[in-house]
Amino acid sequence: MPYIAGDLVRVSVSFETGGIATDPTTVVLRYKNPAGTPTTWTFGVDSQVVKNSVGNYRADINANVGGTWYFRWEGTGAAQGVAQDSFVVTATNI
Repeated sequence: MPYIAGDLVRVSVSFETGGIATDPTTVVLRYKNPAGTPTTWTFGVDSQVVKNSVGNYRADINANVGGTWYFRWEGTGAAQGVAQDSFVVTATNI
């Protein structure tokens, strides 16, 4: 999906153990904007990380500049796992 600078980009993750949705002990979202500035949000500490249901989490990133954004979800403990991806934001011409 194409994004334009200023969009709110929703990123999500699902954690499972043995095919069953499971909450990790800790859920962390790390992301970097195109300038390389890192941000870290932790579920239960930062309100930006929201639990949708058991094992399913989401966050909205304010993609306010053009370029490639990178993000990584990390789960520890009860459902250890990592998922990472990126998305591209087009700078606005106006």
